[in-house]
Amino acid sequence: MISKMRGRKKSIALFAVFLLGVTTLSACGGGSDETDKVIRIGMTSPGDAGQAVWDAAIAKFKEANPDWDVELIIQDDDIYSTVGLQGLLTGGNPPDAYFEWAGARTAQRDTDGYAADLTELIASSTLKDLFPETAFNSGKVNGKPVLLPTGSDVTNVMWYDVDTFAKLGISVPKTWDELMAACSKIKATKQDCFSVGNKDLWVAGNLFGHLYSRVVGEETYHKIMTREIPMNSPELVKAYEVVADLQKKGYVNASANSIADNEGYTLFFKGGAAILPIGSWLVGIAADEAPNKKIDWFNMPAFSDGAGDQNSVLGVTTGYVVNAQSKKIDQTIKFFEAFFSEEITAKWLEAGSAPLTKAAASGDLNPLQKRLVELMTSGGTIVAPPDTGYDLKIADALNVATSEVLGGAKSPQQALDNAEKKLASS
Repeated sequence: MISKMRGRKKSIALFAVFLLGVTTLSACGGGSDETDKVIRIGMTSPGDAGQAVWDAAIAKFKEANPDWDVELIIQDDDIYSTVGLQGLLTGGNPPDAYFEWAGARTAQRDTDGYAADLTELIASSTLKDLFPETAFNSGKVNGKPVLLPTGSDVTNVMWYDVDTFAKLGISVPKTWDELMAACSKIKATKQDCFSVGNKDLWVAGNLFGHLYSRVVGEETYHKIMTREIPMNSPELVKAYEVVADLQKKGYVNASANSIADNEGYTLFFKGGAAILPIGSWLVGIAADEAPNKKIDWFNMPAFSDGAGDQNSVLGVTTGYVVNAQSKKIDQTIKFFEAFFSEEITAKWLEAGSAPLTKAAASGDLNPLQKRLVELMTSGGTIVAPPDTGYDLKIADALNVATSEVLGGAKSPQQALDNAEKKLASS
């Protein structure tokens, strides 16, 4: 994927550096050195297929700029999204550009002085011709574009085992009650209904964050996540009862809180569960790890008494921010001209990703990915995931409470009372 493939963990160290080209590590030191002709880009792992496209983009850039190199600073997904990127930006040799999520995170980067205003840089480069003008809207802060968008990811849908559904005579559920009836059939076969790898909290956080918004309504969800409404509000306690119900019925794998996201994928791929709630990046992962498994997806089913938009989509735009403190901004833009070129866009499409360029809109795309793109543009309310759309302290409190209820350790009221107490004292 161009954007975050959260299951592609390459290292558990703080970060691993992959240097491309002939540059040595010593050549990268000192961002202010005029002889330093290395563009440094902070990011999470793109996966094997994505890495091949990055290599092609770098080669294309170096062909026109033979004196320059590109260094990818690749970090573990969860480290990057919490402390890793911040450490890179405040370190001694910060990146010239870095992967980020649109919304509260890019707004904070702008406030901290790490996001360049791209208005003139886009207008004076080929980027203005490669993208439709509207592509930059979701990456604007205070009216100025600060994000070069690589994609709009659906961050949670229900992936399902096509053969299992067919064998059990299960149709794609349109309502939550229909989904629960399907889970009852699945459990009767001694198979888990849902495979969740929630060791790092964000997987169930995404799944149930979407569910909470469906139950309490998008406005109330937003107010809870921005502290306008206490986290232990009656509305959210009611939504958490859905999680408690899943736990009591045994519809989620008992190992949910002890296995990582990629282990959850493996459980699903090997037939240990019939449904995997996760984002659009599974297209690329499945192609690599389970190419013969028949999978499909459906959006979260509707709640008959839900206060929110029952056609809502959990999603976010991702892309690359150019560091306002970089001394190589112009050359960094030249790299992204190559990165978003029609030639490289075609390679992203082959890899199963959908960049937001004009060429991608008219190109061929994996049918599953194409439907995901259509879902993002279907008109349903776009709901932000807790950990990328809101303050991390608030998201962490919500996600910890979710894990406690999911694991049966606390009741909804107990978990949310603890979360509210934690936030009120911080």
